Order: sequence, then structure tokens, then C-alpha cells
Amino acid sequence: MYRAIRLSGTALAVTMFAALAVALSAGAGAQEDQTMKVDLTQSRDSGVSGTARFEDVKGGVEVTLEMRDLPEPGIKHINHIHAGGTCDDDRDGRTAPVTIPLKTITAQKDGTGSATTIIKDVSVADLFGEDKERFVLLHAEAEKGAGVPPGIACADLDPLADTGGLRPASVLLAGAISVLGVAAGLFVLQRRIGAVK
Repeated sequence: MYRAIRLSGTALAVTMFAALAVALSAGAGAQEDQTMKVDLTQSRDSGVSGTARFEDVKGGVEVTLEMRDLPEPGIKHINHIHAGGTCDDDRDGRTAPVTIPLKTITAQKDGTGSATTIIKDVSVADLFGEDKERFVLLHAEAEKGAGVPPGIACADLDPLADTGGLRPASVLLAGAISVLGVAAGLFVLQRRIGAVK
């Protein structure tokens, strides 16, 4: 009887470590392969809206903007990621500096427009980090000699907006630690029962 309990305890220990390894590798994968999506809403009564999708890819982040209700076909719209402010700041006339230029979007006949940019040597976690406020801004048509045109659609890059502020790897690690705690308790209990018999 004692030998059977001892074997099940060993099996339990092996299972515990296997579960920890799986959870940690899944947590590492979640950190390396993250995707975030934000909605751009109109600024300055433009009626323009859209989405920006940020996905970790090899060597950087792929940013894809998909815009709707652009006012005039054929017009090129510059867009950037700004750091050190929010969409509300920009809408109040206090725009933040451009930190990352994105590919220009050309409006199509149906009012849509899209562009994909690869930002090198950065991750989604970096862009959505808590170290600095950031936003993505689509600008109106550029006019010669008028400088950078105002923003017509904007989205804040809130820290980890899709996870409620919790990093996926942290959640998985906390879960793995909880499972290990329960498994360790069961292991000790089995050993004590075996010793009594």
C-alpha cells in the first residue's frame, strides 16, 4: 500500500513540473506573439473612423490601418504614432510629437483606405506600455505651405486595453503557481497518509 502511494506521489510531482513547464512556455508565447486592436474615432467632426491592428511579427510590429468614410477619393492621408499625449490633447489643439511615421493612406472611391507598416525593433507590449501616453492619428489632406494638417481620426494606445491591464503571461504564471500549490499540498497529504498506514 505504501509503495502505491509513493508511486502516485512521484507521478503527481512529475505532473506538477510538466504543468509548470507548459504554463511558462505558454506565457512566454503570449508575450512574444501579442495582438492589439484599437478603434479610431472622428476628430474635428470629420466623420472618419477606422481601426488600427498591431501584431507582433518577426523583428517588430505590423500596424494595419483600415479607415472608413474618408471624404474625397484619391486624397493621401499621412498618419503617425504620437507620444507624450492623448487624442483628447490633440482635439484640444495640444498635439504630441510624432515618434513613428506610418505609411500614407490613399482614399478610395468608396471612402475606404488602408495601409500596413512594419515598425522594426519594437513589440506590441512596448507600444502599449505604461511608460508613455501614445496615440495613432490620421491627418486631413495636406495643403502646400500649411504645415502638418490637423488630425481627423484618432485612437489612444491605452496600456494593455484588451486585457484589462493584466499581462497574459502574468495571468498564466499566477495560475501555474496556484496549481503547483494545490498539487504540492496533495503530495504532502498523500505522504502523511502513507506514513500513518
